[in-house]
Amino acid sequence: MSENKMCEDKGVINMTDSVADISQKGRIIHLVKEWKRKVEKINQKYSKPRLKMTPLVKISLLALRIYLIMLVIILVYKFYTLVR
Repeated sequence: MSENKMCEDKGVINMTDSVADISQKGRIIHLVKEWKRKVEKINQKYSKPRLKMTPLVKISLLALRIYLIMLVIILVYKFYTLVR
């Protein structure tokens, strides 16, 4: 039997390596890669909207987006002026 085993999420695992042999940096890199893969999968799934929107709805959503961005800018400005 081969010493390597295929794992669905993590790719090829060397069966002779123990968990203690994997460094902390390697674990962090693996977690970041897993999160990136999951985010890419979610982004791909929702890349195209499934609902039809009227122009009024699109304009309303754009206005809300701008409003939220302005609120964040004001919040950051207020924080900056208080801390300074």
